[in-house]
Amino acid sequence: MKKFVNILLAICIVALIYIVYGSIMNPIRFANEKNIRDKAVIQKLMDIKAAQTEYNYQHDGYCDNFDSLAAFIKTGKLPIVKKIGELTDDQLDNNWTEDKVLKLYAKAQTAEIEAAKLTGRRAAQKKYEADTLWQRAATEGFIEILEDGTKNFLFSRETEFVSLYDSLYKGRINPDSLRYVPFTNGKEFELTTSSDTSKTGVISHTFEAKVPFVDYLGPESENGGLDKQEIINLLEECDDRGRYRGMKVDNNSGNWE
Repeated sequence: MKKFVNILLAICIVALIYIVYGSIMNPIRFANEKNIRDKAVIQKLMDIKAAQTEYNYQHDGYCDNFDSLAAFIKTGKLPIVKKIGELTDDQLDNNWTEDKVLKLYAKAQTAEIEAAKLTGRRAAQKKYEADTLWQRAATEGFIEILEDGTKNFLFSRETEFVSLYDSLYKGRINPDSLRYVPFTNGKEFELTTSSDTSKTGVISHTFEAKVPFVDYLGPESENGGLDKQEIINLLEECDDRGRYRGMKVDNNSGNWE
């Protein structure tokens, strides 16, 4: 009898250890796996925001569907300003600004183009005008005119257009998969947009992309989801704090920031 009691006691101790161990490790395992999934979801939301920010800049409004947003990512261009040189203190003291220098170049280039289209006296006048403007640019220290007439620009601002996809994502994402929430077997982010007009007539545009926790943590997510009780605890905590039960980003920030 005593031996039976000892065996039963040992079994109870092992069971108690198992229960205690589980009560300690379950929240840790949940937190670790949630962190992995959260990071993947947050990265997607940040990628959506990056595309929406540029879309709004070019279209004065946010994109309201993922088909159009993916097409924009694939074909869109970004203006990149290639800079050579900076204005010196002396040039600034002489009231030169970047805009004034670029306008000087534009006038000289326009005169050159017009001279090439004309003949006779009018062509000579335009060529003289262009040469005078270029000489002024050289005197002010913006360019160097070499012996063969070649111009070496010491100061310039040239706008180039590059692939939006390459610039923003560097091949890291598939634009067509941007809509899909990680760990959900194909569920999409909810995407909404709106525009409001103030009393002064100013139009403000907003967007929001979001996904509830249960979509990528719950039982319908990959591998059957995470611990049900921990998910319940998470949702109750969100309710207590008055927070959205998931991850979301808008034109300002994400709710994880």
